[in-house]
Amino acid sequence: LFRSLVHSDVHNPVIDSLEEFKSKLLNFRPDIVVIGGLQMMDNFPFEPGQRDARLKALQDLLISIDERTGTHFEMASFVEESLMEDLLRYVIPYADSLGMNEQELPNLLSLLKGGNITVLSDPYPRVASVLDQMRELYHLVNAREPRRGQRPLTRLHLHTLAFQAIIVTKGSMWKNTMSATAKASLTANRHVCGSAQIDTSKARLILDDSFSVSREVGSARIPVKENRPVSCWEESDYEICLAPVLVCTEVYQTAGGGDNISAAGLVLQI
Repeated sequence: LFRSLVHSDVHNPVIDSLEEFKSKLLNFRPDIVVIGGLQMMDNFPFEPGQRDARLKALQDLLISIDERTGTHFEMASFVEESLMEDLLRYVIPYADSLGMNEQELPNLLSLLKGGNITVLSDPYPRVASVLDQMRELYHLVNAREPRRGQRPLTRLHLHTLAFQAIIVTKGSMWKNTMSATAKASLTANRHVCGSAQIDTSKARLILDDSFSVSREVGSARIPVKENRPVSCWEESDYEICLAPVLVCTEVYQTAGGGDNISAAGLVLQI
């Protein structure tokens, strides 16, 4: 399976609407600000220092946002390692919430641990492996000494082909985690199939009928129940919810899937 996206966009890579957006933000007072589409910067022919200056301007915007307003950053597929490093500096520390897929998670985790972007990752990762990576990312991001305007990570949404998983810090602004995980799962099917109605004859479950919560020996195993498919449990200072996805077998579209899935989860949590 190969997917290639080609663009001739000269506006989004330089975030040329940023200043106007910032001026409107003061009076609008949203519940949440979502940052996405920064993959358009990847390998774009910037003038020297231009990308750094635009990301610094985005950082200034994020710092200026009232702490009562949530901030979410939606990851994407990045090839340019220096851009990922810039995002770790200018964007990620200022987000309450992060969204990503099973390829983007190990890339971000690797960079945080001083490694490189991985060229290949498992397209069908085991639940236990993904949950361990999510926990590690959550702890690494929150272990750093916060600077002016930076925020603790209180929400992490991981969307894969087979399942949706959300980690939320106890007592944080995010609510309805079980419902949000379920809606994200249903949206995955609706978006890819291109239909508001879910046709079970055009869908299948690829998640096993049970899963381990960690790769650690002796970890609990949770069954996936037909009458209550979303599983939630508490650990440390956070809650985890996981829902299987009814994988669409007659694909209508894939581009924009992550954005739609993440938005579906966010809207129930603010």
